[in-house]
Amino acid sequence: MLNNVDNYLLIIEKIIGVLAAIVYAFFALIVVKQVQTMSKNVKDIFNPLLIVFAYAHLIGALVLIFLALTVL
Repeated sequence: MLNNVDNYLLIIEKIIGVLAAIVYAFFALIVVKQVQTMSKNVKDIFNPLLIVFAYAHLIGALVLIFLALTVL
């Protein structure tokens, strides 16, 4: 009986982990859109660097989803 409860809790934990990674990727996508909007309105020499960091953050979030799906 206790073993079944542990299995269900583990499945719930995995689902929560994957959903959290998806929410984080959505946040990273919002960051990319905000950086693009800022780059259009504010001219600075660091804009290309900020855009690169924003896309690297998005790629890292997508890798996190992949790892959550494979490891969990």
